[in-house]
Amino acid sequence: MRELDLSCVVPAARPIVEAAANVYLRHTEQWLIGLLIHGSAFKGGFIPGCSDIDLQIYLQSEAFTRYGQLPLEICSAIQRDLSHIDPSPFQYIQGYALSSQPRSQYVGPIPGAYHMLTGHLPVPEASEADVQRSARKKLASIDEHIAHYCRGLLEHGSGKLERQVRFLCTDLWPTLYQLLAIQEQDGLRIWGLPKPAAIALLRQESQLSQTASTFYQALHRYYPQATSIEDAIHVIEAGIAFFEQARLWWLEYNLCV
Repeated sequence: MRELDLSCVVPAARPIVEAAANVYLRHTEQWLIGLLIHGSAFKGGFIPGCSDIDLQIYLQSEAFTRYGQLPLEICSAIQRDLSHIDPSPFQYIQGYALSSQPRSQYVGPIPGAYHMLTGHLPVPEASEADVQRSARKKLASIDEHIAHYCRGLLEHGSGKLERQVRFLCTDLWPTLYQLLAIQEQDGLRIWGLPKPAAIALLRQESQLSQTASTFYQALHRYYPQATSIEDAIHVIEAGIAFFEQARLWWLEYNLCV
């Protein structure tokens, strides 16, 4: 088994990352090129009970089926082994198996925002131009987020509300970083920041700053218990308020350029 470099992983995540990485290595080592970590388990600023552990496994193209995925029997074996790992205080472990031959319009990892646990990165890193182009594309679709999370409040049962809150996080935090990447014109630096440091870059008296801070605080009230219906609704309301302010910022920005 390959040796892992866990030196840059936040202490709370190290035993989880080590266990999960060894599972991925055990089942894919014959094709392995590199394994990296990104997100708050690397950058810091994770929210207990909310944040996940993000891993990417780069493999030789021979590892993948015609569908672009690992063979089903390997996926099943990995899931069986992962099921023995307690991800707490993180919510879950997320692993992506990626080919060394990137797909069309693929943007590589952002320098400073990831760490190689073992091996090397076989694809080009994202450039500032890549980050700026991706940010503009995503900010143009903010309306879809607002509509989606409003609609979601009309549904109930089977943990729907809990999932809505979690999915909201996966949409809102990238929106914040994309907005800041354009505002600061330094996307590579921005994506390397933990969430509190990113929020601090917003003009303090602005509605953007206030709604981002309110969302962040609402998450800390809801997690790690994640049981209060009212706290979950407050998270979604705060998230939609942030999206609305981000939409206005984007419209004003486009009028000025």
